[in-house]
Amino acid sequence: MAIYFYKEFGELGYLASYSLHGFSKDGIYWKTVEHYYQAHKFEDDDVKKMIIDAETPKEASAIGRNRTNKLRDDWREVKNKIMYDAVLAKFLAHPDLARKLIGTGNEEIIEETEKESYWGCGPNKDGKNIYGKILCKVREELKLFM
Repeated sequence: MAIYFYKEFGELGYLASYSLHGFSKDGIYWKTVEHYYQAHKFEDDDVKKMIIDAETPKEASAIGRNRTNKLRDDWREVKNKIMYDAVLAKFLAHPDLARKLIGTGNEEIIEETEKESYWGCGPNKDGKNIYGKILCKVREELKLFM
């Protein structure tokens, strides 16, 4: 039976990119996966710093979605890898969460979103669910370490 989650609240909230589980990567402390992901959309150090310093993942996301800031040219090609790297780093930094993720067994994990058909399942439940697939891939990686 598939595991559906949405947002950073509740029992499954630890799965979300907005969950308040920070980690260090590339010499920087990232407050959330969302902060890391949004900052990596840009080459402009000032924009990256604004995202790193954002108080909340929602604020980091808003800065990252501001199209007056120029996206890096290869964004479409690298965004999935960047999200994967952030999710893996989060779970490696939090062994308790890694154990919970591993505890989901081999169940499909689905980000149940109404507006997001790329990262989640979308309004018709036929989205790509890339974030859920990344969580499943990270879960398999973690099984090798734990």
